[in-house]
Amino acid sequence: MAATTTLTITQIQERTLGPLRLTLKDDVLALKSSFYRESGRPGMDDTMNFPKLPGVTAFGLSEGVDMSTETMVDSNVAVSATEVGVAVELTKKMLRTVSRDAFLRDTGIAIASAMSVKQEQDLATLVDGFGNAVGLDGAPALISHLSAAQAQLRNNTEPINEAEMKKVSCVLSPAGWHDIAQQLFPTGSGDSHAPMSPTPASVAERTLARYGPSFVYFGTPIKISSNLVAATNDIRSGVFHEKSAVMYEFMPMSIEVDDSDKSMRSLELIAVMDYGFGELNDGFGREWDHDNVSPTS
Repeated sequence: MAATTTLTITQIQERTLGPLRLTLKDDVLALKSSFYRESGRPGMDDTMNFPKLPGVTAFGLSEGVDMSTETMVDSNVAVSATEVGVAVELTKKMLRTVSRDAFLRDTGIAIASAMSVKQEQDLATLVDGFGNAVGLDGAPALISHLSAAQAQLRNNTEPINEAEMKKVSCVLSPAGWHDIAQQLFPTGSGDSHAPMSPTPASVAERTLARYGPSFVYFGTPIKISSNLVAATNDIRSGVFHEKSAVMYEFMPMSIEVDDSDKSMRSLELIAVMDYGFGELNDGFGREWDHDNVSPTS
C-alpha cells in the first residue's frame, strides 16, 4: 500500500482552503449582509458583551427650583459563540479516479455553501423573533406592508431617525417578491395588486432588468432569501435596522485534513467556524408575515 506523506496532506489542505476562503468572501448573503457583525480577535473571549446606556429626558426649569437628577443604569446583551462544522470523507481510491484538484475545489465550494446556509438559517430565527409584525398569515405580501414597517420603525419608542433609516433592510422570500413585483406593474383596476397610478419608468427598468430586486424601494433595499423561517404555507420575512441584532464571528472558517484512520484508507476534510448571534433591540425590527405559496401566474 502506498504511503501517505506529510507533503501530500499539506498540498490537499492548501488547495481546499483557497476556494473555501474565496467562497465565503464573495458569497454576500441576504441576512448576514443586513445585520451588524463583530469579528473576534486573538485574546478575546467567545462571549461578547454589548452594553447600552438608557436615554435621559430634558425638562423645563423654574428659577430657584433645584433640578431633578436621573440615574444612569446600563443594560447588557451577551452573545456567546458556538462551533458549527462540516466533515466530508474522501476515500483515497475515489481521489485516484477523479480530477483531484478540480474535485477538491468543488468540495470546498460545497462545504462553504453548507456553512453559509447554516448561518442564514440561524439569523432567520432573529427575524422570526421580532415582537411586532406587519402583514398577515395566509395573505399575499403587499408593498404597503413595507411602508407600514418603515413608519413603525420611524415612530418607535426609540425612533430610527432619517440618517439611520439608510441602515434599514428588507429581506423577503421569493414568493413574497413575486407578490410585490406584480404590484409594481398596475393594470388599472384599482385594487391592491393593480393600482391606478402607473409605475415610474425607473422602477420598471430596474425591476425588469433582473429576477431579484435591485436598488431600493421607499428608501430601503429589498433582498431575497430562501432561508427564512416558514410554517406550512406562511413565512417570516422582515424589515429591520442593522443593529436590531448582531452576529459575533469569534473564529473564522478553518479547515483541517485528517488521515489518522489508516484502516479506512480515506481523508476527512473538517471545516469549523465559531460564531454567535442575538437580538440587540427588538424595536428596531418588524417581522413581515405573508403566505409562501409557490406562484403559478
